[in-house]
Amino acid sequence: MTRITQILFKLLMMLAIAGITLNSCEKQRWDGDWDSMKWEDESGLTIVDNVYQVPASGGSYKFHCKNYRAFWISSIEEDGQIFMPNIDNNDWTDLSGQWTHVQCLPDGDLVVTFEPLSFYSSASDRTMNLCVTAGDIFNHFRFMQKNNAN
Repeated sequence: MTRITQILFKLLMMLAIAGITLNSCEKQRWDGDWDSMKWEDESGLTIVDNVYQVPASGGSYKFHCKNYRAFWISSIEEDGQIFMPNIDNNDWTDLSGQWTHVQCLPDGDLVVTFEPLSFYSSASDRTMNLCVTAGDIFNHFRFMQKNNAN
C-alpha cells in the first residue's frame, strides 16, 4: 500500500469507529428509559383527587400491572409511619403495616388489604401510601380510609 492509501484507510477506520461510538451513545432502555407502569384497576374503589377511597369496613382490593409481570414493594406509609421490606429475608413481595397488608403476585397482580376501621375508633381518617417498583421505575398509590362515624 502506498502512504496515501494507508492514511485514507486509517481515516476511514477512525470515521467508522466514531460513527459506531456516537450511535451507541443514544439512550438505551437500561439507562432508565423504561415505560411507566400501566395499571388496570380491578378494585372497584372510588378515586377522588388521585386518592383511592377505602370504606371503613376495609377489604382486599386488586390492581393488575399490564406491562410488567415482576415488581415489588418499596414501602408502605401508614399515617406517616413507614414500613419497608425486611432485607434479611429477601421477600420484597409481601409486606404488612399496622392495619394494611400488600402482596405482589407473580401474575402481575397487586393485592392491597385494609383492616376495618371501627366506628368506635378514635381515628377519624387514616391514610396509606404505597410505593411499588420494577427497578428504575416507581408507582405510587394513595389510599384514604374514612371512619363513617364522622
